[in-house]
Amino acid sequence: MTASAIERFVRTGLSGPVINTSNKLKQKLSELKVIPTGLSNDSRFTKKGDIFFAYPGSNQDGRIHIREAIKRGCSVVIWECDGWSWDPTNITPNFAFKNVRALMGEFAALFFGEPTSGMHVLGVTGTNGKTTCVNWLAEAFFLLGHDSACIGTMGVNVPGKASDANSSENRTTPDAIALQRAFRDLRESGVSHVSVEASSHALTQNRLDGTEIDIAIFTNLSHDHLDYHGTFEHYGIAKARLFLFETLSQAVINIDDDFGADLALSLRRQDKHVVTYSTVNKSADIFASQLSLSSSGSIFNVSTPWGSREIKSQIIGEFNVSNMLAVLGGVLCSGADFLKACDAAGALRHPEGRLQRVGEKYNRQVYIDYAHTPDALSRLLVTLRTLLKPGGRVITVFGAGGDRDKDKRTLMGQAVLEFSDVAIVTADNPRHERPSSIIEQIICGKEDQFVVEPDRQSAICRAISLSSRDDIVCIAGKGHEKYQDVSGERLPFDDYLVAEEYLKAFHYDSNESQDYMNV
Repeated sequence: MTASAIERFVRTGLSGPVINTSNKLKQKLSELKVIPTGLSNDSRFTKKGDIFFAYPGSNQDGRIHIREAIKRGCSVVIWECDGWSWDPTNITPNFAFKNVRALMGEFAALFFGEPTSGMHVLGVTGTNGKTTCVNWLAEAFFLLGHDSACIGTMGVNVPGKASDANSSENRTTPDAIALQRAFRDLRESGVSHVSVEASSHALTQNRLDGTEIDIAIFTNLSHDHLDYHGTFEHYGIAKARLFLFETLSQAVINIDDDFGADLALSLRRQDKHVVTYSTVNKSADIFASQLSLSSSGSIFNVSTPWGSREIKSQIIGEFNVSNMLAVLGGVLCSGADFLKACDAAGALRHPEGRLQRVGEKYNRQVYIDYAHTPDALSRLLVTLRTLLKPGGRVITVFGAGGDRDKDKRTLMGQAVLEFSDVAIVTADNPRHERPSSIIEQIICGKEDQFVVEPDRQSAICRAISLSSRDDIVCIAGKGHEKYQDVSGERLPFDDYLVAEEYLKAFHYDSNESQDYMNV
């Protein structure tokens, strides 16, 4: 993606008119003397008195379900007018608008009392690192004495309380109604600081509209979701949308990433306040130097406009040091004391399913990680190779999700081959595709270089049985997920539990006396 394309988008987006139709809708409802009791964009869950928002979606057109929503008792239908005509036999009050998705976000915020106007909100976008960053931001603010929370791939997480793993409805960013409801609930529970993952899908689908974002953070951009966005340029532009929110006060951007460097420069040319971070570029506002990385953690010096000091952390990997700088930037831009912010950063731990070690007591190095893009796999495996003992091997179990970007599958296989000694390809979430077809696209004619084991449980067990004490087993792709999506059905499956149970059995069966297997 060219720097000039980013420049044009940023300049046009920042100077474009702000379209606010939520108050117009509120006025129309007032004229009808309609007081909605709820909001819905899914006819299956529409309740009596709801406003039903009907618009074309990614998989089907919600407008074909208007009659069902009316049968369920919705009070008003708001429908996308482009390419649609209202059925006059439906006498339910209705209004036609353009861009109903955006209107839904704005109105949802209004309906739930504009909850983010009373909170400090940080949005994080990028191909990789979003989940780690939002969870670390919530944890850091909690350590700094704030009531905090995060919303994203792992649901709604409030430090010190049990997480709601199902709240995101299997989306990185919930839809606009669910998101504003979550913000409302968090505000009512006393949360003052909240971080939210801003996926490219969410930004193009206006799920964050109506959210008053104070600080936007960019982690990186690499190959993913091109099945949805079409081109890498469109994918990048989708990420850049986060930095055009009119409520934004500051942007925190990774300039080790080419897109990030261009984005930072474009925003600064528009007189926006940008804080950059880097592990290699000394010109960055937040710069990590003298990195010392090991299996026990990371030590580095950080230089910032707020001060400089050494940070010691249990976090593993240079890419996670980069994520830590993003979090440190977000916290410092939020007004935190520099020394206290550094202490909080040093106290962070790996989130569930992110470089999470399994069964350490069984003398095997087994890690679970969510990496499911070529770049994420490369970064993960490069990190694990630095932790190898002499003579050790990296044994990787991985697959690719069905009904998703097919172009990245071969690239994922290449990344695993480049940085692994043993590559075991298996099923991930096949969804509505045949696992064998996905595997064929991953190995791309290189059958002799992969171990093929379509059953994920068998693949995990095989990887562990092949390992010695000096080897590292990496189980990638699903991380925190507790299911496998097969033909539209979520079957219980947990990489961590499968690995832990087999490690336990393998440990006692072998009594650590058998020679490990080779391939």
